[in-house]
Parts: sequence; structure tokens; C-alpha cells
Amino acid sequence: MTTFKVSVPEDKTSFFLEVLELIGATYEPKESDFELTDKQKQFLLSQNDLLLDDCQPADLVFEELSVKYGL
Repeated sequence: MTTFKVSVPEDKTSFFLEVLELIGATYEPKESDFELTDKQKQFLLSQNDLLLDDCQPADLVFEELSVKYGL
């Protein structure tokens, strides 16, 4: 058996799961829910003098970096 680690876009998840079931693959869904506490957010913002509205979600930034650098 071969094992793969993949990331699937939200809008393609149901299609991807159907394909896995068709080929008889076993899978373990794992979502990356990364969330900072309000205290952590305030601390980070105070370090850089930024407004919360000027920030981007961590998962979006990580996805962009993953594509850019092939992570």
C-alpha cells in the first residue's frame, strides 16, 4: 500500500472523497483549524502596531506560501 499526504480545496472535498471510496482507499480526514486566542492576537498586534483589519488569516497565508515555495 502507498500512503500520500494531500491537501484538498474545500470546494473539491466531496468529489475527492467519492474518488477515494471508488478506489477502495482508506483515509483519515484531518482539518487544520488554527486559531489564536484574543490575548495572543492582541499581543502580536501590539508588537507591530497593526490593526486587526489589516491582518490575513494564518491558513490563507500558509496556503499561499505552500504554493509559492512548494511546501
